[in-house]
Amino acid sequence: MVNVVMNRYVLPPKTLPTLPLDDTPIEDVRFVVVDTETLGTRPMSRMVEVATVEVKGGRIGAQYDQLVFPKCAIPPDATEVHGINDAMVREQPTAERVLPDLFAKWENAVMVAHSAVYDESILSTEAARSNMWIPPLPILDTLQLSRQVLEPQHSNSLEALCKILNIPQMRAHRALSDVLSTAELFLLLVERLRRAGTGRFGDLCRVSNLSRMGTSARPLQGLPPHLILLRPALLSHSDVEIHYRKDGRTSIFPGTLECGYRHGQHNYVELRDHRQRGRIWSLRIDHIVALRPLPVQ
Repeated sequence: MVNVVMNRYVLPPKTLPTLPLDDTPIEDVRFVVVDTETLGTRPMSRMVEVATVEVKGGRIGAQYDQLVFPKCAIPPDATEVHGINDAMVREQPTAERVLPDLFAKWENAVMVAHSAVYDESILSTEAARSNMWIPPLPILDTLQLSRQVLEPQHSNSLEALCKILNIPQMRAHRALSDVLSTAELFLLLVERLRRAGTGRFGDLCRVSNLSRMGTSARPLQGLPPHLILLRPALLSHSDVEIHYRKDGRTSIFPGTLECGYRHGQHNYVELRDHRQRGRIWSLRIDHIVALRPLPVQ
């Protein structure tokens, strides 16, 4: 059954999911609020936790929270932020196992996140690492929505808005706590729209920066001719030596190929460094000047 679910996402989507009609009352739309915790602040960082909560009819519904094994060490500075350490995720499923079931649960939903650009990037990149295409669901941003609905604030971060609006936070920077706070914030902002006479889905889209999941990253497609052997090396997770030229200098990275994907305008491979076992490098493919196999040991 797991393989059947996963196979739905290894091919690019043929069509975009249909949006609710503009005049649909917001309370009739099924929303799924999502939040991730990661290894760092980069938009391609690996995920260590994902949480969701459903919102419909002005009520918070089913909750989901899952720790994720990132296949590498969690940096101490990341643990200081969210409290998640290596021991907590060591026996947890990888993103490759977690995401297909999540994607199936999100079907026909409108996604919501605070600073949606970041969470969309994290989720799209994790899918692309596993050669999956994230469903191009619509996603709304409560960060942008708060800037349109509320008076100007010194900060529109989730933590700051929760303090200003008296929204409880169980534990800031853990996915379930943050996703519940985001859902409460979303409901409060929607209620203000409704009171202003703009309580339709089209009104919400106009003030909350509607975009689509999957816009930031996707599975790796074409490769330059001099790296034609990179694809079979990726498929077999080969041990290689990468010669990498950046800023006029060439560096050599010996390691095991983990995956490849496209993020933004560039293609990347990720390499598990043989010199630092807990380190995975994200390397732009257009900076790779040579790829050499390492002897089997």
